[in-house]
Amino acid sequence: MTKKWVSKIRNVLDVTGKLFDQVDFTEATLFFHGHRELPESIAIEVWGLSFIETQQTKDYYVSGIATISFEGVTSGLLEVSLYQTNEDDFIKIKNEKYLTLTKSWGKPLGFEEYQYHLGGVLDWPRGYSQLGINATGKVTVSFETNNCVLTSDYVRNPEKYTYKGNRD
Repeated sequence: MTKKWVSKIRNVLDVTGKLFDQVDFTEATLFFHGHRELPESIAIEVWGLSFIETQQTKDYYVSGIATISFEGVTSGLLEVSLYQTNEDDFIKIKNEKYLTLTKSWGKPLGFEEYQYHLGGVLDWPRGYSQLGINATGKVTVSFETNNCVLTSDYVRNPEKYTYKGNRD
């Protein structure tokens, strides 16, 4: 019996500085777990990031895990507005405010670093999050090219491409 080997092509893009503006996290699920201290280099997994304003004037959605790697990390800030268990509704507290958790690491340095912003659903604790990473080094995103679909295909059939992970 012959095994059929499928070659998966991993694409690695440099998205340092303003190039990061082409990466969109609006529909993404972030897999980021808090650290006591942020390491100088960090990798964050993401399902469902999009590339906007690409060379072919087509936007792409990555229906799979992509990894964003940051070098020269100096500080960070994470804010998560928590969802109700097994739902996409926010947990509300007094005066209809959302229950929000915040964690910060270090203080931003001077003008030589760049602030990277990732927004999307955090896998745990589950909620809408804003993650800011300040870094002085290279930032790359890597993903398997066979996980890319046109954003228009994603919009027409989001259930086919969206992360279906555990909602417990």
